[in-house]
Amino acid sequence: MTQRDDVARLEREFADAMQRMYSVGNGLARMRAELERGAVTPMAGTTPAAAVRPSTARVPSAGPAAPPQPAGQPAAGVPVVVGAVPQGGATPATAWAGSVRGGTGPVPTGGGIGGLLPAEPTPPWYRREGAVTRVLAVSGAVVTLSGVAMLLVLAVRHGWFGPGARVTAGAFLAAVLGGLGVRGGAHERGLGSPVGSAPVALVATGAAAAYLDVVAVTAYYGWIPPVLGLVLCTAVAVAGLAVARRWRSELLAVLMVAGAGALSPVVAGEAGWLLSAVLGVLAVAGWWAGGDRSVPLLTVSRSLPVSVSLLAGAGLATGRDGRVALLVVALVVLLATLATSAVSVRRDGGDVASSAALALVLVGALAVDTAQGGTLATVAHVAVAGVLLLGATVLGRSPVGPVAPHLVVTAGVGGAVSAVLAVVSGAPDGFVGTGLLLLALAHLAVAGVTRSRISLGIGSGVAALALLAWVQHPFAVVSVDLASRHDLPVAFVDSVLAGGVVALAWWATASVRGVPTEVRLVAQVIAWVVGLASTATALVSAGTLAGERFAAPELGFTAGHAVATVTWMAAAAALLLHSLDRPGDSDLALRSGLLLSAVAVAKLFLFDLAALDGVLRSVAFIATGLLLLATGSRYARAWERSRPGT
Repeated sequence: MTQRDDVARLEREFADAMQRMYSVGNGLARMRAELERGAVTPMAGTTPAAAVRPSTARVPSAGPAAPPQPAGQPAAGVPVVVGAVPQGGATPATAWAGSVRGGTGPVPTGGGIGGLLPAEPTPPWYRREGAVTRVLAVSGAVVTLSGVAMLLVLAVRHGWFGPGARVTAGAFLAAVLGGLGVRGGAHERGLGSPVGSAPVALVATGAAAAYLDVVAVTAYYGWIPPVLGLVLCTAVAVAGLAVARRWRSELLAVLMVAGAGALSPVVAGEAGWLLSAVLGVLAVAGWWAGGDRSVPLLTVSRSLPVSVSLLAGAGLATGRDGRVALLVVALVVLLATLATSAVSVRRDGGDVASSAALALVLVGALAVDTAQGGTLATVAHVAVAGVLLLGATVLGRSPVGPVAPHLVVTAGVGGAVSAVLAVVSGAPDGFVGTGLLLLALAHLAVAGVTRSRISLGIGSGVAALALLAWVQHPFAVVSVDLASRHDLPVAFVDSVLAGGVVALAWWATASVRGVPTEVRLVAQVIAWVVGLASTATALVSAGTLAGERFAAPELGFTAGHAVATVTWMAAAAALLLHSLDRPGDSDLALRSGLLLSAVAVAKLFLFDLAALDGVLRSVAFIATGLLLLATGSRYARAWERSRPGT
């Protein structure tokens, strides 16, 4: 029997089934029409008004009444079936709705209000098409792969049979399952239908079993060199996932990648660079299997195992050679993930899973970098920071970008975190804060030049961390005893850098477009507060150091504070005079100058009056007073000139 004969036979069976369905529908419609006619006929001994109660009366529809039907004919609105198609060309759904209502046209079936038919209830998940088949297929794949893993590894502990027999049995089982699945899928595709869950599960189980077999031969038994094992892993992964691409089956790719990724650590026996390399091959091949579509579940399934493997390897790897090899694998996997994520996000801006994959791999890579220790850890962090920051820059601008912001943010934040770790691990003792401030200066300079809000946000985060490390210095110069025990050279350098950081942050915030006014105001306030504190800290540190040089630390300390107060007042006077010369921004300069004047006077009376003594106290008061008088006099002359008629 040919395929054409099969199609003709199915058509005849379908027509016969439709004929029987319409016959049953017509019969039910006739019975309903007869029941309704009997319900409105007055009963013996009753009046017509009593035959129908108001609560159950039906509202007649507008239009002429339907004529009476001859005996043996269906009621009005009931389709008469000729062959397999109802008269009038009505579809089965509309014909059946009309026959139930007894009218002449289709009836909406969207609810139970106003005489409409109730909507069909949603069937439970196990009644939906293919649901049970998929559940059984996935469960079978999981159980079979678990059996293969036990065959390859657990049998060793019990000595059931030799390693050669185990590997051979696993390869034979993988070949049989894969062959059966490919044959079944080809048969279903030949009939013009999509491939079902059963062939998909068979191919996925066979491919994953073959992958585990190669992992066992390479990592567990050590029969072949690692390089050859990785080549075989690549070949098996590509062969299995090529079927997923050809069938466009996400389920096949997910089952194979997730199964092989979850059971490879069990088969390999220990965490290390080879296991991470095996899972890295699986991650890259899994991305290739997705084709030109966004497959979030597959993206997470291929990225999570290699990230966990890198984390485990960072904590368990022993020996310098093993750690270095793991570092190389981590850097290669990170580069591959950055490249594949960039391609995916450029193709589909909503593919957030690709950014999540980069973040997962980045966590593992940073753990591996930190595990190196010493100078190598610093170099590794610098390498990762350079790659990610360069990637964020390239992806955020043409010709490669701009791509979706979530990937640029992920790469930029990852690079900033790696740079911070490089400073923390590589800076000399006592200079970690200095390194963070220099790093913040670099990020804010890039943000101001590129006018990128993403760079500004990352730079602001690094600057906040750097200022938290710097904030110890202002508290160390409130008394001469604390200052003498503090590292004053570092405090001086860090305070100068902190002033530069807030000034650069102010400039970058004003340069970048789209920054809300509230954010710019907050940046200005922080810049003023940190600027005043850093100026005072730098001056007191320099004064105390000079006093220690001449065996008079207290004199240097008080001189530093006096100079700081006068400097604050001089800055306030400059702002007030600036408001006279620049009418365009006079309001901001005037308010800032008045606020700074108040702060300088408050410091003079609340701190300097108690901390300073002798000539320095007098000098501070006199200098501040003269600056106030000079500024007030200048303002008075400017006010007189601005009056009308003068």
